[in-house]
Amino acid sequence: MKNDDLFYGLEHWEKLESSPDQVIELVLDDACNKVGEDFDVIADRITWPIKIFVYRRKSLGGDLHAEMIAQKAIEDALECLDEEYGNPDGDPSDPTDAIKEAAMGFGCAIVLDYRSWQCEPTGVVIECTREQAQAETL
Repeated sequence: MKNDDLFYGLEHWEKLESSPDQVIELVLDDACNKVGEDFDVIADRITWPIKIFVYRRKSLGGDLHAEMIAQKAIEDALECLDEEYGNPDGDPSDPTDAIKEAAMGFGCAIVLDYRSWQCEPTGVVIECTREQAQAETL
């Protein structure tokens, strides 16, 4: 999935759907008491219009996160090396400029390519009326 994919759901849903139609289908299914009920019986249990919120994947935040990732990578790598190869009575190793530069490149690549599972609202709300939902279910 791309970072600019959109997702849909009711406000405060934890699991989002990939289309508004899927949200309507789930709302109708949730309002259904038994299989075979017609649309009007199901629709009478729902407050209309249904407000579908549009979400996108949450951004990691760019340079700030890249620097944090770079610093953590340096700390972890040097600590591991110092435990295995360092002077047990000496100070921890300091990163060189080359190590810092390489780690920052790594941090930038992670921020660029990592796809967050968390989503945030876009501010867009789609309202679906009873009539629109019925037209979609036919």
